[in-house]
Amino acid sequence: MSNAAEETPTDQPERPDLRRVRGDKRRSTILETAVEVFGEQGYRGTSLREIARRVGISDAGLLHHFGSKVGLLAATIAERDEIDRQRREESEAAGVSFVDTMREQVARNTRSPGLVALHVVLSAEATDPQHPAHESFRERYRAIRHQDDESFSRLQDQGELRTDLDPKRVGQLVTAMMDGLQLQWLLDPDAVDMEGLFEDFLHLLEIPARHDTGADDTTA
Repeated sequence: MSNAAEETPTDQPERPDLRRVRGDKRRSTILETAVEVFGEQGYRGTSLREIARRVGISDAGLLHHFGSKVGLLAATIAERDEIDRQRREESEAAGVSFVDTMREQVARNTRSPGLVALHVVLSAEATDPQHPAHESFRERYRAIRHQDDESFSRLQDQGELRTDLDPKRVGQLVTAMMDGLQLQWLLDPDAVDMEGLFEDFLHLLEIPARHDTGADDTTA
């Protein structure tokens, strides 16, 4: 009788790479902290040392996760985009209309000049093809360019958007308008009513004014 060789299980799940898991967790913590610090202290007022201090690591340890300061800044903007996306999904799930989620976003921006400045400055610098964040910003705009096409199409079908507009182009117009409006607001915040001017733009698109539901839309 032959002895049966011990079978080696082949369907066992791979053990997680704990080092990578810890690294991913630390990276997430850094980005959450960076969004917080830029929101508090502004673009020019924020130092990498302050972010590193709050996370509890060295400046070098901070940059280790992103390769460079520019890499960290670009990742911070991406993290903010993700936070905004999640907020938007939660609002829509709670019954807030698509257009009102945009209004909420503009309102939050007026309370986060540091993050707005980070976006405006870095996106302008990244227009240079040699800039290290050029590709990430180009991909960012490619991603948002048509993300709301279906929503604008629905508005048009409901009679809440001008019928002479191509809904596949409206999202690009909104993004371009907001980028320019944010720049003007940063330069002269007391003279530029960002929320009011955004509402004027929606009026030009023949999108109805917001109906007051009594909900609090001031949550940061």
